Amino acid sequence: MKLVDAYLDKQNYKLSSKQFLKVLKKAPYHLPAHIGYVMALERIGRTKQLCTVALAYGNATKIAIQLGVKGDDGVEVDVNKVGDGEYSERNKGGMAEAILRRALTVAKSCSKYEEKMMTLVRLSEIAHTYVLAADVYYLIGLEIVQHGTTTVEDGEGEMEEAMQAFEVANAFIRHFMLETATTTAEGEDDDDALFYHAGSMLELGKIALSREDNVKEGIEYVEKALRKSDELEEDGKVEALVLLGQAKQSMGDLDGSIQNYKLALDLPSVGKSTAKAHHQLGIALLTKKKGGDNNVKEQDIENHFEQALELGMDPTPEAIAVLSEHNIHVMRSVNRAQWDAYNKAMESEKGGGSGGIMSGGGLGSSSQSVFAPQKETVEQEQQAEDALSLLEQGAVAYDGNVPTGGEGDSSLGAVHRRSSAT
Repeated sequence: MKLVDAYLDKQNYKLSSKQFLKVLKKAPYHLPAHIGYVMALERIGRTKQLCTVALAYGNATKIAIQLGVKGDDGVEVDVNKVGDGEYSERNKGGMAEAILRRALTVAKSCSKYEEKMMTLVRLSEIAHTYVLAADVYYLIGLEIVQHGTTTVEDGEGEMEEAMQAFEVANAFIRHFMLETATTTAEGEDDDDALFYHAGSMLELGKIALSREDNVKEGIEYVEKALRKSDELEEDGKVEALVLLGQAKQSMGDLDGSIQNYKLALDLPSVGKSTAKAHHQLGIALLTKKKGGDNNVKEQDIENHFEQALELGMDPTPEAIAVLSEHNIHVMRSVNRAQWDAYNKAMESEKGGGSGGIMSGGGLGSSSQSVFAPQKETVEQEQQAEDALSLLEQGAVAYDGNVPTGGEGDSSLGAVHRRSSAT
């Protein structure tokens, strides 16, 4: 390991990864070597290896579970007893959970949809707590939703698959809550007891609101998500409030929508949802002013449209009508939109296949630049394959009685069964 430290000090991650592999050949259960190898492989920075890196983190997770690493307070964690104590809560699963969450972060950066999905499904089978398994299935559903918005063909079918994944996430949380809850108030149902996954509820609400005649159902989903707002990221809270505002606005409740938009703007987030909150608030105030409300100031309407544009929103007909085409904020956003369109056109010319998880593209469908050094690439790909094989051998004895990605309600397991068949 001294030689490894020397390579790491010099930031020579290629040689350090090879040294970690030599250590693992002698000691397949050496967790620091597993983690060190994957971190070195990740720092080499080759985007085509991201899914390989994520799966290697998954194998390190298996080793961490098998070795019984300690939790945050130094107490030995029995991860096999899922639902028994606080260690089944989010971020309380010790080193194993930390490693798997890093694997998920890397997997989300995989460039090809089919590889990303297959990687997430494999990682879902490693999840060792109900909450962690729910989070993985939430990410699977989220990826299906994002992919479905960019493909016209069979988009509705993909939305159904996404909804199944979100329901699986809810089922895992329900299992966890039922095992850990001491008592449930008489007459209290699962929704009252918050037996669901907040992020999944928010996504189900977005899907419902995107369909006709589903506004009330969508509002119910989003309101449930907000009841567990502590589990949502700041931008997620803003997004939920904006969705509620839009739903109320479509039903003619301007005052209610304005209140939701203002609540969203009171939060510290400054992401895309904040820009949308400014824009929607500008539209709502404009509607009130046109309706004869003299208390609404034109300056307030203009300020909200300008803030939306400054935070990255593309120019809209409403914003241009209020601010004019010669407004500095409008011109700046038009230039930004044109530049983004140019970059997307250039990327599409370069190619980059995508397809569903069942499209048959598989892990072997990646393309390679003609400018890449062919010999070195082949060598690195072979090294990555050998490393994964070795890591899997080290984790092969893992047989802990832990929940896996296939343990959702039987009626909700279509996503896992389909992926397992792949």
